[in-house]
Amino acid sequence: MPKHVTSADLPEDLAHFAEAQVAAGRFASVEDVLRAGKDALEHEQRRQERKLAKLRAAIAEGDASPDAEPGVFDRLRAKYGLPAAR
Repeated sequence: MPKHVTSADLPEDLAHFAEAQVAAGRFASVEDVLRAGKDALEHEQRRQERKLAKLRAAIAEGDASPDAEPGVFDRLRAKYGLPAAR
């Protein structure tokens, strides 16, 4: 059976924040505050993944352009941890 999280399980600053959210009526429990935070982080991660996919596609398109100088996108690939051009 999963253990219910309480403010006592959290670092002091996070506990105070979660308790304030509950006291303000924004959430019913500390667990609800943490769940909302987790959901927000997952949403942001998906947004970042979509953004990175668009960046990869734009770099590939630029590399495929006849106007692109060889290696011009290597710095961007290195910065964003993308694989080298083929």
